[in-house]
Amino acid sequence: MYIVWLLLFQSLIAFILVTTNVNGLEWTQYHNLDEIYEWSNELEDRFSPFVTVYTMGYSYEKRPIKAIKISSRSGNQAIFIESSIHAIEWISSAVSTCFFNNLLNSNDTNLQDLLLHYDWFLVPVMNPDGFVYTHEVNRWWRKNRKPTGVSNATGPCYGTDLNRNFNYEWSKSGYQINDPCDHWYHGAAPDTEPEILALQNFINGFPDNYIRLYLALHSYGNFVLLPYGHTIEIFPPNYDQMMRIAQGFAEAALVRYNTTFKYGASGLLNYSGYVSGDAKDWAYGMKNIPFAATIELRDSGHYGFLLPADQIIEVCNEFTDGMVGLIKAAEKETILIPKI
Repeated sequence: MYIVWLLLFQSLIAFILVTTNVNGLEWTQYHNLDEIYEWSNELEDRFSPFVTVYTMGYSYEKRPIKAIKISSRSGNQAIFIESSIHAIEWISSAVSTCFFNNLLNSNDTNLQDLLLHYDWFLVPVMNPDGFVYTHEVNRWWRKNRKPTGVSNATGPCYGTDLNRNFNYEWSKSGYQINDPCDHWYHGAAPDTEPEILALQNFINGFPDNYIRLYLALHSYGNFVLLPYGHTIEIFPPNYDQMMRIAQGFAEAALVRYNTTFKYGASGLLNYSGYVSGDAKDWAYGMKNIPFAATIELRDSGHYGFLLPADQIIEVCNEFTDGMVGLIKAAEKETILIPKI
């Protein structure tokens, strides 16, 4: 029965690929929010019923925060990816959308197996207001765009660093977290930002143990950062297991372009020092998702946040390779158990 179902599924996907066409993203340039959202809506039209696009909620400036789900059948475990929580990190949404495109369009049996055996979620732009601002006003913007209610010599101050606003060890440590005008401002309290609440409410709507991997895509540095971010005195109970899974990503991502990813607790490796209240620690510490990581994509600092668009395809390829290695390692550790 499984073989018959698999053949029918693959035949239907092949039929969809031949008879439909998605306009939009090419991954040879960086795209704006409208283009990414148009692409996601066309995915749903093209691949229905396998692809569903949700509006998780709305940003401060009332832009939708969209999530894409790929599911080939009921009973699968889920893998959750979010990107562009920091508006400046354009490569993260470029790579996450490219990876989803690979999942849906590849003839590679490894990717076809991932498409069949797991449900996939992607939030391509977690911070739509900041993302639009980087395209239209200030390329270096990081935070969301909600006013902080404080002014300095330059005028009113805007924005909270969304990846420091989650209610898990919030405000325990980090650089300049209390200054409402600072680049890394963590908010007046945890869970104050509508973008964060939208993500949490969306994830809270799923059964426990459904989402088994949570991956936050960022740049830059070539890291797989594991919990915890706020300390180097405490490590997760299954830290050794997570290290083996992160190693699976790093070893697979190395092969094609010789790109080296370091892996370990973010408190040990992160360029910006300690991070409190970030997404991966919330996913691990509050939602009990057994593998949660921040993946810092290229590069090591030469271009930094301004990575040229002609590297998008290479970064997507090495991330895709890394994901295949990560999932194989997670299956070996039985964090993921594919439905047969």
